[in-house]
Order: sequence, then C-alpha cells, then structure tokens
Amino acid sequence: MIRETPSVLVVGTAQDGGYPQIGCPAVCCERVRRNPENRRLPASLALIMEDSFYMIDCTPSLGEQLLRIEKTTGFTMDDCAGIFLTHAHYGHYIGLPLLGLEVMHRQGIPVYVMPQMESFLRNNAPFSQLISLGNIQLLSLSENIPVPLGAISITPLPVQHRNEFSETVGFSIKGKEKSILYIPDIDSWEGIDICQLIKEHEVALLDGTFYDRKELKNRKISKIPHPTIRESMDKFAALNSGEKRKIHFTHLNHTNPLLDANSEAYNHFSSSGFNLTVDGLLIHI
Repeated sequence: MIRETPSVLVVGTAQDGGYPQIGCPAVCCERVRRNPENRRLPASLALIMEDSFYMIDCTPSLGEQLLRIEKTTGFTMDDCAGIFLTHAHYGHYIGLPLLGLEVMHRQGIPVYVMPQMESFLRNNAPFSQLISLGNIQLLSLSENIPVPLGAISITPLPVQHRNEFSETVGFSIKGKEKSILYIPDIDSWEGIDICQLIKEHEVALLDGTFYDRKELKNRKISKIPHPTIRESMDKFAALNSGEKRKIHFTHLNHTNPLLDANSEAYNHFSSSGFNLTVDGLLIHI
C-alpha cells in the first residue's frame, strides 16, 4: 500500500484501444496475447491523496484501472473525489457511462471539463443522461488556471489535437515536492514551448503514440497526427542528460515497436537517455 502521499499512479500507458488492440491479428498484438503480463491499459493517471483519489481521463478499461488503484492504495470507487478529462477522443472519456444507471449508478461524481468538452457531454447521449440522473456533476476548467486539490494543484494546458468534438488539454500537476507534466495527446510540438515546460517539471509524461511514420501499414498516419518518438528525440536532443531523464513517453499505439523489448527500435531507444512509461509506475510528488 502507498505510504507517501500525494502520489501519481500510472494506471494506463497505451493508446485508446489498449494493448493488445481488439481486432489486430498482427504479430505485435498476438505476442502480448500469448504473454498477457505485458498488457497495457489505455492512458490514464490516478492522483493519490491521503484519503481519496482523482483520475485523469475515464477510459474503457476503468474497471481494471480501479482494481489496480485498490490493489495499490486500498481505495475503491467510493473514495474517488473526481475525474479530470483531457478531451473527447474515445479512450479518454468513453468510460463515463460505467458510472451510470446500467452499471455503478454513482451519484454526484465531479467531472472537471473544459468549455467545449462540457457542451459536448451536455448535448450528447448517453452522457446527458449521466448529468440528468445526477451520476456526474460537471465542473468547469479554464486554461492555465490552477485547481487546488488540498496538497496538490492541477492546471489545464491547452494543446492542439484534432479537436473534432472538444478542445484538448494536458495537465501540470504540482505536489509538495515534485511537479508532473502530462500531455498524452498532441498533434505536434509546434506552438508550445515544450522544452521550457520540461525544464519547469520534474517528470514529463509525453505523447509517444508512434515510434516513426512507417509503422502503420493500412492507415494514413497523416490522418492521426502525433509527434513520433523519433521526432521528439530529435527535438529534445539539445536538452542535457538530466532533462532527458525527466521524459517518459506514454499513450503507445499497439503498433509501436518499443513495446517489443527485442526490437531494433527498442535497442536504439534504450541507450537514448529517455524513458518509456509503464503501467503501475508510482511517482511521489
């Protein structure tokens, strides 16, 4: 059980479909089906407080992630003080209906949202039903305005990411001793001073969806923009070794060769000075 709070528990590091991804017959996913201990859940964090926890994003694997939180902390859903949402892409909010009438039927769970995300939830079923039945209570966020949560604060940072249904944010999480930068989804590092943000935080959990632009065989990667890990490593090459060690790539697509510790890409990456985030990583802040 966690003895030091506040802490951040990483409860998922995969892209929205998890790893292995449903419907993928390729070697990348068959490999982990044969070795399920290497599974990864969709990207999400739990902010562990002294007597409660908050979640960042509400994934389709919410049930498994709550089990990990309970195993690690002893907390159950009864101890959830709220959920912060980054944006309206499948893997980041689609777990919300699990809080509703057909499953847990919780009452009054605070869900912290940006303005477009709030409008999207209020005007689309089944999320509108969660609101009308009182399962969730929407609380408004404003970009770059900190939300105090006792021993920590969390600040939404606007980023560009295919905003079809809502805006997208990352979060700056500041604790008593450390601060964490969390940006699981972004189109590119252009338009954001990412190197300065890395310098201002002790840990940076950053979008690592794709390793390079060659790994998708049957889809156009240009339709799913993300900075590749190779591009990010080039951009961050000028950082000193201490700054590089802060960076942990997350939100890994099932095609990402870094998921295979025997791959050439992994061998190259492992000597680069950067890190891969793993499910279950615990960071005291």
